[in-house]
Amino acid sequence: MWRCTVCQHVDLGETAPAQCPVCDSPQDKFAPYEPPVGGTKTWQNLKAGFIGESQAHERNLAFARKAEEEGLPQIAKLFRAIAAAEGVHAYNHLRHLGLVRDTQENLNAAFERENLAEAKMYPRFIAEANQENAPGVALSFSQARDVEKGHGKLYEKAMQHMLAETETTYYVCQVCGYVSDGLLPDECPVCGARQSAFKSID
Repeated sequence: MWRCTVCQHVDLGETAPAQCPVCDSPQDKFAPYEPPVGGTKTWQNLKAGFIGESQAHERNLAFARKAEEEGLPQIAKLFRAIAAAEGVHAYNHLRHLGLVRDTQENLNAAFERENLAEAKMYPRFIAEANQENAPGVALSFSQARDVEKGHGKLYEKAMQHMLAETETTYYVCQVCGYVSDGLLPDECPVCGARQSAFKSID
């Protein structure tokens, strides 16, 4: 097994691939990877478990929002509690995969993945949504692409904050996901949502 030291992708082949299928890094960016526990099957099961639990976490948060909209706060609270539990499971699976590295590596990997989403993944998604006459979906993908572009800059800035021991508050648009560093915008620069749509993350 091999781990891309740029984006943390793990390849199950006996030799490192010529190029990373996720971030296009060359073969020399791969390092031998030993699963912290078990073997290949355990690693694959942990990965599948992580994906499943992550999806369950987000799905239950979406269900909680809908319950709130329908005036069912107790049901919303249950969905949020279950989502929190699924989040614990996802974290534990990821930890056992050995893919939570030191903060410098984590920032580098996160930066690379954001750039890939913005440059490779979303342009294709947008084009295909437009080809299949789904303009609302294309708009959602476009907003996500624009937000991802900003995430890379936020990761770079986070290193500066860390080195300067500076604290900041982040503000997240609840419509499109745009993140503002230290400043609460009057309106979202990506989707135009009002200031009231932002949630502070301390």
